[in-house]
Amino acid sequence: MNNKAAFIPIKEVIFPGVITTIFVGRDQSIKSLEAALLKDNKLMLFLQRDIEEDNPSIPSGIERMGVLVNIIQSTKLPDGIVRVLLESEKRVKLLDITEQKDFYEAEYEEVELRENNDSEEEAIKRKILEKFEEYLRSSNKISPELVLSIRSIRSINKLIDLIASNTNINIEQKQELLETGSTQERAYKILGILEEEIQVMDLEKRIDSKVKDQMTSLQRNYYLKEKIKAIKEELGEDGSFVDEADEVREAIEKARIPDNIREKLENEASKLLKMPPYSSEFSVVRNYIDTVLELPWLKSTKDILDIKRAEKILEEQHYGLKEVKERILEFLAVKQLNKNLGGTVLCLVGPPGVGKTSIAKSIAESLKRRFARISLGGIKDEAEIRGHRRTYVGAMPGRIIKELKYVDSNNPVILLDEIDKMAQDFRGDPASALLEVLDPEQNREFLDHYLNLPFDLSKVFFIATANDISQIPCALRDRLEIINLSSYTDIEKMNIAKLYLIEKSKIENGLKKFKVRIGNKALLKIINEYTSEAGVRNLKRTLDKIFRKIAKKSIKKKISKIEVRDKILEKYLGKPKYLDDKVHNKEGKVGVVNGLAWTAVGGKALVVQAVTAPGKGKLITTGTLGEVMKESALVALSFVESISPKLNISSSKFNKEHIHIHFPAGATPKDGPSAGIAIVTAIISALTKREVRQSVAMTGEVTITGEVLPIGGVKEKIIGALRAGIKEVILPVGNKADADYLPKEIKKEVKIHFAEYYIKDVLDKVLM
Repeated sequence: MNNKAAFIPIKEVIFPGVITTIFVGRDQSIKSLEAALLKDNKLMLFLQRDIEEDNPSIPSGIERMGVLVNIIQSTKLPDGIVRVLLESEKRVKLLDITEQKDFYEAEYEEVELRENNDSEEEAIKRKILEKFEEYLRSSNKISPELVLSIRSIRSINKLIDLIASNTNINIEQKQELLETGSTQERAYKILGILEEEIQVMDLEKRIDSKVKDQMTSLQRNYYLKEKIKAIKEELGEDGSFVDEADEVREAIEKARIPDNIREKLENEASKLLKMPPYSSEFSVVRNYIDTVLELPWLKSTKDILDIKRAEKILEEQHYGLKEVKERILEFLAVKQLNKNLGGTVLCLVGPPGVGKTSIAKSIAESLKRRFARISLGGIKDEAEIRGHRRTYVGAMPGRIIKELKYVDSNNPVILLDEIDKMAQDFRGDPASALLEVLDPEQNREFLDHYLNLPFDLSKVFFIATANDISQIPCALRDRLEIINLSSYTDIEKMNIAKLYLIEKSKIENGLKKFKVRIGNKALLKIINEYTSEAGVRNLKRTLDKIFRKIAKKSIKKKISKIEVRDKILEKYLGKPKYLDDKVHNKEGKVGVVNGLAWTAVGGKALVVQAVTAPGKGKLITTGTLGEVMKESALVALSFVESISPKLNISSSKFNKEHIHIHFPAGATPKDGPSAGIAIVTAIISALTKREVRQSVAMTGEVTITGEVLPIGGVKEKIIGALRAGIKEVILPVGNKADADYLPKEIKKEVKIHFAEYYIKDVLDKVLM
C-alpha cells in the first residue's frame, strides 16, 4: 500500500526503532516539518548523497531508501533552528515526489524485512552478539544497560539496526545496511563491519606498544606526543613537532641569571617533561619560567654621575625647588665617591601640581636611568605589591616586579605615586607590604609571592610622592626621607608660566610658530583671579583655554601674532572666579577672626566666628570639626575663663550665656590645633564686644596657660593669607626659622608678628 508524507534530506543515517533528536534549519525543511505537524506528525527522512551540500537537489541529491518517523516533540530555538525529538518507525522506499507550494511531498512504500527464525539465523545472531561484545570490550565502552538491551532483542534485524546505530562506522556503510533487503546479507555485513572495527582497535594497541618500546626511560614522559607521532607515521603524514621542554632548557642555559635562580628554573623545566604539552599546568609552568627569564637579574644601566650635567637638567626643567635639587646633587656626589651606595628612598610631599612627578622624571634623566611609575592611589590588595601565589588561577607578579621586567634594568628610578592614598581591607595591607620594598636592610632579598625567589631591589632608586604626610602609616614613613615641596608664590607661578607653561601650551595647541605675548600683569591676574591652587596645574589649563581661543581666532581671521593684556582677559576667560576669596571689608568685626589653615592643596584663610546667646554656659562648635579642633575650642574657653578678670569679663557670663563657635564651609572637614589663637580671639571679642581687625590673620596653638606653640606649613599659610588679600600675619615665635626661609618676594609683601604669649603678644594687636 502506497502512502504520502512530507520529507526532508538529512546528513545522518537513522535506523528503525531508534529515538533520537535532529536539528532542522533549512527553510524548505522547516516548511516540510510544519506540514507534517499539521497533518499526522509523520515525516520521512532520506540521507543526502553529498553531506557537504547545504541545498541538495531533489530528487537526484538524495538516497531512495529512508525511514518514516513519528514526531514526538519540536522546539524552536532562539537562532531559528528547530530541535525535533522523533521516533523512527519503518523503512520506506521513495516512489514519486510531488512539489507543493513551499515543501516536497513524496509517495512511499513500506519495506518489511523477512526473517526465517531458523537455527541458521539464531547462530548468526549469537555470533553478532559475541562480536559486538568483543567490540565494546576493545573500545572500553562497555555499557551494562546496552549489553542487557541487545541480549533481550529477539528480532535479528532489530539487533542489526541497534548495533549499527551504536557503532562508529561511516555513513556509506550505514546506508548500505539500511538498503540491504536480505536479512542474511545484512547479518554478514554487520559481522564484517564489527570485525574490521576490532582490527582497527587492535592496530591502535600495536601502535601504542610500538611507541612504548621505542622510548627510553627519559622519553617515557613524552608518551602522548610519541603516540601522535606514530599515528601520523601510520597515516603517511609528518609526525615531527617542536620539543618545548628542550627549548626552555636551552633558554635557561643561555640566560644571564644567578646560579641559584638557574637551579630553580631547571627544576621547573624538569616538571614540563612529566606534563602533556596541551595541559593547563604545562602553560602555567612555562609562563612562570618565561617571566623569571625576562627579569633583569644582572642587567643594570650605567649611571652618569656628572653633577654639573645633572644641575643643568634640573635647572632647565624646574623653577625654584632648591631643597629638592640640593638633595639630588648630594646623592650624586655621594654615589660618585661610594659606588656601592644602596637604594635611596625619597618622598616628595606637597600639594597637587607642584611638580613632584616631573622632578622624579628629571632625576632619572640626570642619572641616565630608566624610569617607571607605579600609581598606588586606591590600592587595597597586598598582592598588587607582593604578587599572587601560583596556586591561584590567573596568578601574576606584583607591580614592582612587573615594572622591573618592563624597564629591563635592576637599577631604574621607580616612582611610587600617591603613597598616601593606599587603603586596606580583607585582602591585606599594601602599606605594610611596601615596608619590605623600601627598607634598605630588607629589600636586598625582596620575595615576590609569584616568583618565590629573592630579588635584589637595593639598586633601585625609589621616589615616593604624597599630598598629606599624615596619611602615611608611621612604620612606612620611617623608611622615607621626606622632602617638602611647598606651594608656589604668585611670582614663582608667573616665572614658571613664562619659562615652561606658555611655550608648552602653544605647542600642544598647534601655535608653535604663532607669536603670543602675555604680559606680567595679565599673568598675575590669571593667577590671582582665575586660579586658586598651590601648584600650577589649573594655571596650565587656563593657559590652554586662552590658546584654544587664539587658535580658533587665527584660523578665522588669518592672524599670526597677538598680545593678551590684563584688560581683555575676560574675552578669553569670562568673569574672574576667585575675587570673593579676598577680604574686602577691612573694618573691624565682633567675633570674626581670620585664621590660617594648611590643606592638601595649599594654604588658605580660615574664618572663625563666635557669638554669645542667653543660656547655661554651654560651648557649641559647628563646621565639621575634628576631635583635635574641638579640644582646641575647649582649651581656648578654659584659658579665656582663667584670664576673664584681666579682660573685665564678669564670671557670671560663663554661666548665663552660650558661646557658639562656627567655621564656615561646613561641608569641608577641618582639624588641627593651629586655630587656637584665632578661637581665643573670637571668644574674647564675642564676650567683650570688641571688634577684631580684619586686615590681620593669625595661626598658632594655644595652651591652657596662654603659651603660643609653633605650627607647620608656614609658607603655605602665608601664601594663603596673601591670596586672601591679608598682608599682616601673627605667627608663633617658634616659627621664626621657618619665616627666615620664606622667599624674598613674600617677605616684601607681608608683615609678620611673632607671639610667645597670647596676652602679651596677640591681644592688643588684633582687638580694636
